[in-house]
Parts: sequence; C-alpha cells; structure tokens
Amino acid sequence: MKLSPLFTDLYQLTMMCAYLDNNKKEWAAFELFVRELPEKRNYLVYAGLQEIVDLIESLRFSKEDIDYLYSLKLFPDWFLDFLKEYRFSGNLYSMKEGTLFFQHEPVLRVEASIYEAQLLETAIMNQIHASSLIATKAARVFSVSKGKLLADFSLRRTHGIDAGLKVARNSYIAGFNSTSNVLAGKIHKIPVVGTVAHSFITCFDSEEEAFRAYAKTFPHNTVLLVDTYDTIEGVKKAIKVAKELESKGYKLKGIRLDSGDIVELSKISRRLLDEAGLNHVKIIVSGGLDEYKIDEILKEGAIVDGFGVGTRVGTSADVPYIDFVYKLVEFDKKPVMKTSKGKKMYPGRKQVFRQKNGDVVGSFDEKLPGEPLLEKIIENGNLVKELPSLNEIRDYFIYQFNKFPERIKNIHRKEEYPVTISQKLKNLYKTLMKKLLSGG
Repeated sequence: MKLSPLFTDLYQLTMMCAYLDNNKKEWAAFELFVRELPEKRNYLVYAGLQEIVDLIESLRFSKEDIDYLYSLKLFPDWFLDFLKEYRFSGNLYSMKEGTLFFQHEPVLRVEASIYEAQLLETAIMNQIHASSLIATKAARVFSVSKGKLLADFSLRRTHGIDAGLKVARNSYIAGFNSTSNVLAGKIHKIPVVGTVAHSFITCFDSEEEAFRAYAKTFPHNTVLLVDTYDTIEGVKKAIKVAKELESKGYKLKGIRLDSGDIVELSKISRRLLDEAGLNHVKIIVSGGLDEYKIDEILKEGAIVDGFGVGTRVGTSADVPYIDFVYKLVEFDKKPVMKTSKGKKMYPGRKQVFRQKNGDVVGSFDEKLPGEPLLEKIIENGNLVKELPSLNEIRDYFIYQFNKFPERIKNIHRKEEYPVTISQKLKNLYKTLMKKLLSGG
C-alpha cells in the first residue's frame, strides 16, 4: 500500500519548516532501535524495510497534499513551494528483513539533512513497528510448530486493511506457509488457503448434505469442517463423502477441527481416517491458537498436520507493541545523545557485528570480528542495493533462525542473548556524558 508523505505527525512538518526557516540544514543521523525487549520476548524479528524503501523512492507531495496543507493556514507559502519539489536525497542503512535483533541494536539508520531525516520518523516507526511486531509473534509460533503447516487465518480480526496485509506478509516471512487473505495472495504472491465456515454447514438440512454440496463444487480441493454438531459423527460423514469423491476420481484433502478437546479429537479422527484407508487426508486445527496453545496440544500428543492461526497472532495479543525509538545520534558530524533517566542510548553512528556467541554493537567505522548487519540500501536518494524477494526473505529468516540457540527460542522463559558494547563506543558514551553533565 503506497504511503502518502502526509502519513506523518504534524510536528514532523512543523519542525521541518522551522529547520529550514532558521537555515538549519546540517547533516544528521537517526537510528531506530529498542532499549529493552518486551518482557515476553527473547528476540525480535526485523521486518518492514520494503515499505520504507517504497516510501522514500516515491516520496512526493502531490497537488492535493499541498492544497490540504495550505488549507490548514499554518505553513508559509515558501515552505509549500519547497515541498512541491521535495525529493529525499540522503542515505539509508538497514539490517536485512528477517534478521533477529536485540536491545540497543540499531536496525535502521537514516543519514540526511536534519529536516529530511526528521520527516521520515513517524512513517519509519509506524511501518517497522507493525511489521516487526507480527513477524516476531509468528516466529514464536513457527518455533514450536514442529514443522506442521501454518496458515494465517487472522484477517477478520486484524486492525484494518493495511494490518491484514502486513500480518499475511510478515507471518509468511517468519515461517508460515499460507494465508486466507486473498488480496495478500495477489499482492505478495503468498499461497492462499481456505475451507468453509459453520454458516455453510448450518444452512443445509443436514451436515452430510452440506459436505456433499461443497465436495460437488470443489472436488479437487475439499477440506471439510467437521465440528459444527458432533465432531466424531462429522468425521464419519466426511469419510463417507471422501469415499464418494474417490469413486469420481478425486480425493478428500482434509478435515478441520475448530473446537473441543483437540488432542483427543485429533487422535480419534486420525484413527477413523486411517481405518478407512484415508491416510492422505490432513487434519487441520483452528480456533483460538497461538504459540502457547500449539505448544501445549503438540506436547500432549495431538495428531495434527497443520494449524490455522488467527486473532492472537494477527493482533500480537500478549505483546501488542514494541517500544521502538528513532533517535538523533549524530548532528553536524558530531555524536549526540539524550541523558534522560531510564532512556539510555549510545551516541554516534553504529554497526552491529554478529559473532558466534553473541552480538557486539560498535561504532560504524570499527572493524570487529563477525558479520556486520547494517548495510547501505539507499545512497543520495537512490536505491543502491536490490531488495530480496519475499521468498528469499523467508528463506533467510529460517536459515538464521535455525542457527540460534534453542534456549533463545523458549516461549515460556526469559532468556538473554549476549549483546555487548564495544570499548570504543563505551568510551565515546562516557566522554560525551561527562561533557553534557558539565554543561560543555
């Protein structure tokens, strides 16, 4: 979804105007990071870069945008004339989408004239926050799913159209296999899946009639919802319809369990299906699922082939926000920082080095062991690094996620991943803190 440059807080525009009015055009660097991980998260998954690049590349104030700003009777004409021709001319550094990150690690840096870098703050925080929030929640589901198929079923309860698209995209990045969201399928080329609702079953005179009607229309793609009335009886009727399909050269694809004692029902369903020679029929489970519920039922021995995961992941119900901050770290080539109590940050442009047993946050010009995670994406307003496809991002996430220690993936216990600060960065922090406290 293309973002308008008006997708910002008013004070970003008023500050931009004031910077220009006071000839404040010095070069600046802002970094996006979190000071502390949420209580229930041992890691975060970085996502949303594609939207930021799209915004920067297409950032233009249309005639309608200018007319609206004029109607506010707040901005001088010279500023509105400036916006008519405005194009971003700075640099963007970023981690790769799908990267796991931790506290004090900048995931993104904007380098530009102060007014340009300031303008991007709201959109960057909004887009990276929403995408990373969902990617992280989905990664936790992926971590406990034991290779089962995962489908995003959240669209009906996500927070609007844009949120629904983001959930589909970012859950796919984090290991999901498909989505029920047809528009997301079209836009992002994500496989789409679906079964039937209880309303379809209840509008027929009998459950068996409903099953037969659906199988008639979609004989090549029949997944039957069997828990509208009595689940076991529903499975038996599904078996009967499956046999009718086989006589016509088709196969029942699956059944869906949406309520009740999933562990016991899945075991009985699998036995009945296998006894009927329907070993190929998959059992899909849905209804109030998240990483905790999936972990629980799998540990209790549920026999399941896949999960349809909805509301709790689509809204990141247990952790509904991440405390991202976008802070000025250099101004006019000099390191800066705020010293507010409880809001510690490190000054200067930085790089994150991923080493075998932990991460090191250092100054941008340090050459430390490990893989540097921030790379230049945009230079002087132009894209200089081609972004990967969605499937490439997903593959990258899975590859590096599998390399992280299992203890970090624990969904029940808080575990710290080692993140250290380089000595050079510590020294810079101490020097600048001493200077600021002395009023220098």
